[in-house]
Amino acid sequence: MPIQVLSNDLASRIAAGEVIERPASVVKELVENSLDAGSTRVDVHIVGGGAQSITVVDNGDGIPADELSVAFERFATSKIDESSDLIAIGTLGFRGEALPSISSVARVEAISRHRDSDAGARYLVDFGKTSPVEPAGAPQGTRIEVAGLFKNVPARLKFLGSAGRELSRIQSMLASLALIYPHVAFSLNSDGRERMRTIGSGKLVDAVLGVYGAKVAEQMLEIKLDDSAAFSVDGLVSSPSLNRSNRTYITISVNGRWIRSRRLSYAIEQAYHGFLPERRFPIAVARICTPLDDVDANVHPAKAEVRFLREDLVYSVVQRAVRGILSASAPVHELGAGRASGSAGLLRTPRLANDGSIPRGFGGDISGSSTVNSGFSKWPDPSIIAEQSRLTEEMDGADYGGTSQSNTPKETLPVLRVIGQAHETYILAEGPDGVYLVDQHAAHERVMFERIRHRFDQNSSESQPLLEPVTVDLAPGVMITVQEHLDDLNQVGWGVEEFGMNSLIVRSVPASLATRASGDGAGQVFVRVLDELREGGTGETWRNRMVATIACHSSVRAGQILSMEECKDLIRQLEKTERPNTCPHGRPTIVQLAINDLEREFKRR
Repeated sequence: MPIQVLSNDLASRIAAGEVIERPASVVKELVENSLDAGSTRVDVHIVGGGAQSITVVDNGDGIPADELSVAFERFATSKIDESSDLIAIGTLGFRGEALPSISSVARVEAISRHRDSDAGARYLVDFGKTSPVEPAGAPQGTRIEVAGLFKNVPARLKFLGSAGRELSRIQSMLASLALIYPHVAFSLNSDGRERMRTIGSGKLVDAVLGVYGAKVAEQMLEIKLDDSAAFSVDGLVSSPSLNRSNRTYITISVNGRWIRSRRLSYAIEQAYHGFLPERRFPIAVARICTPLDDVDANVHPAKAEVRFLREDLVYSVVQRAVRGILSASAPVHELGAGRASGSAGLLRTPRLANDGSIPRGFGGDISGSSTVNSGFSKWPDPSIIAEQSRLTEEMDGADYGGTSQSNTPKETLPVLRVIGQAHETYILAEGPDGVYLVDQHAAHERVMFERIRHRFDQNSSESQPLLEPVTVDLAPGVMITVQEHLDDLNQVGWGVEEFGMNSLIVRSVPASLATRASGDGAGQVFVRVLDELREGGTGETWRNRMVATIACHSSVRAGQILSMEECKDLIRQLEKTERPNTCPHGRPTIVQLAINDLEREFKRR
């Protein structure tokens, strides 16, 4: 075929495919226009999943009658002009492509009355064919109805999902905008049935209540905005006891723009390391504020992604803010209630470094199964708990992040009186608000993790030489893991050296493993550590996983009998830790059966 210029009609339909992927894209563009117009109420009505019709009604500034037809021309916009800086964009829309793209693949009717006008106007575009602007009675604001989406593009229509699936996408997108703009009242109606409503009170927790319900709203922790900082974040994040199996409950915005960002989602997930088990994710609303000229919003056809000038700084701000509120507010899990206890006596005060940041890296994300080492015949001697108690007391005044914190107050767990041990796994204790059960393995693992991590950060880890070095054969590819992280392995106490292509000689082990890893057992433990860490990432994440794995192998196990004094020693050690409520893998160390629940079960109230 010869080179030729495409017709305007065909070019418009191709361009529409970049902006309008499905009904949810139409709703997003129209609602963002409503928000840019200063609306405080946005109502969305859907029929047939949006393929039949979409109607968006707002109470914003409206469009003057003499500008209504211009709004449907390509690249027509009131949000930028020739002098505008395309980097520092403070509005949600700016390209002038949404309305012309929608009207090229659907029948669009717009009725609008500008705030300074006494009457409204009506304008119809039928799959690209325009009609004259007509007078119409209307309240202030804009009403746009989109019907027959993609009827002139059968190939696009064929690839739409079912009505229910398309509605689900619309509801998810609108919920995200409602969370980002709590001062706007949103509603979604589908085929005559209300699907979502927020009240627009301006309080984020009320928006969460409208989107996720009361049970979720009452378990959210507030991140407050630092108005004095150029880069800051506010929002709500869920208590660790409230989590989900996927990332879809994480909502992120930048300067009011809802975005998708794997990097920033990962920052939030990393902040929960040590608080959540592996493959569990929080509910979060993170609203990030940055200087406008630090964000390029013009990098994605659907404006779903942005580019940061200082992405590492934004990542750090988000992670520090979320980690800080979790450290300050994560309570003991209340048994049977399915929610975090609100008892003030169980809250923790974060131990901050001198620069106001949370001490680095506690926790990993590997499995915390108590049976991971069941193949070893020798359990660690329970008497090591008493020795570790003495060592912990020596470090009582030290900050585990390597910074002195003598001026920082420290709250502990409630005063507990040990009653005994149940099923050779759980320590039973009573406290002021009920009965507490402590998982002896998870608790000891937390103690060991913080002790090992502290010594690692101080470069003072202890090593125990083996009487006879052990040769270890590695699976293909594992040697690369060793080579990449040899310095970290040596620093934590492993003494290894290469011996052939895929073999190592283990000459020493971390001192905490001395009672477990002797003879051939040292080689087996080392191989297990490597196996568990192969998917552990790099840098701080890998080090946390390594320390957590060593702590797991160093701890007392489920099924191990402890004396009353050993139980008391373990509780005392747990009280001195930074994160007493979870093990490094995010499992609870302690759960509470509240006295009120006990009284209800025994019919005392």
